[in-house]
Amino acid sequence: MAGSAAKPSLGRRVRWEKDKLGRILVFDCSNNSLEEAYALFHAFQDAVLSQPEGSVRVLADLENGSHDIALTRMWKEAIPSHDRIVTKLALLRVTGSMKVVIAAYRFYARVRGVEVDLKMAYFEDETKAREWLAEL
Repeated sequence: MAGSAAKPSLGRRVRWEKDKLGRILVFDCSNNSLEEAYALFHAFQDAVLSQPEGSVRVLADLENGSHDIALTRMWKEAIPSHDRIVTKLALLRVTGSMKVVIAAYRFYARVRGVEVDLKMAYFEDETKAREWLAEL
């Protein structure tokens, strides 16, 4: 996902892909601009919130992703609705200040009673992330 010189369109950044258990939501936030980060949040919301409870597994590439305080707050406020739907979240290449944002997200999720440590894992290798998502 990361590493290509051309930025993928929003449709390529948030997309469903088939795997051996059905499908996963690929969420590519790598090297995005702040404007793209807001658009990606809304695209993620549209994709996830339209799904049945307990049915979504996510592969998220966060390498060099952009964010600000308002966007972080939006993600934080969405935790309860995402928790009902997302069963696993594989985070690829969490770099830079995104490490702090994800740590804050995890903390806030725990405070809200979300078993985030069972649902979320960090990966540097996309193949290993996909294998973890495919485990029951």
